[in-house]
Amino acid sequence: MNPFELLLVEDDADVRDTTRLILERHGFAVRTAADGTEGYALASACPPALAVVDVSMPGMDGLTLTRRLREELSTPVVLLTARDLNVDVVAGLEAGADDYVVKPFDGAVLVARIRAVLRRAHPGSAEPVRLGDLLIDRDAMTIHRGEEEVQVSATEFRLLMLLLDHRPAVLSRTQILRHVWGDSSWGTGRVVDVNIQRLRAKLGTPAIVTVRGAGYKVVDR
Repeated sequence: MNPFELLLVEDDADVRDTTRLILERHGFAVRTAADGTEGYALASACPPALAVVDVSMPGMDGLTLTRRLREELSTPVVLLTARDLNVDVVAGLEAGADDYVVKPFDGAVLVARIRAVLRRAHPGSAEPVRLGDLLIDRDAMTIHRGEEEVQVSATEFRLLMLLLDHRPAVLSRTQILRHVWGDSSWGTGRVVDVNIQRLRAKLGTPAIVTVRGAGYKVVDR
């Protein structure tokens, strides 16, 4: 599993879309749900590294969803709440939330809170990764060859981390589309191929291998 894949559960479509874009710009892969029931189903089918959950939702509310995610799936949760009253904060924490952010929130604050929870929930996951002569820093989203930084886009960085986290397994184009772009119906395998080609050119390494008829994988070379 990509350690930076998040589940965003928010019933307000505008807030949901805006928050998803903020998180994706910071390198996260994001799946979204419009209510607690849908969010629970998505998390059960493919547990995320962390869930960002709105408190006030129709049907299964955020506190109930948080409790189920923590007790049944051990999923870390950051709550989004429109109120910062002590009683609401206490209720959220007692439900198992790891942290909370009050709306309207600053995107940088939300991202910082998420990364802090991820570091606690997945110790060691943010350690720099080596691939040949490249040093990859997850938190900073940087890649260095010696003192020189290799410039890649946020999408290319997510793509690289996905392949690294699954090595030496082969990932299909459909799997890559779902994890990197959030929806396997978003585009075609050509989108994956083009981004792989760009990433290879920027990294200057043969470590990303094409497996004909299957997909891509990373090997240590």
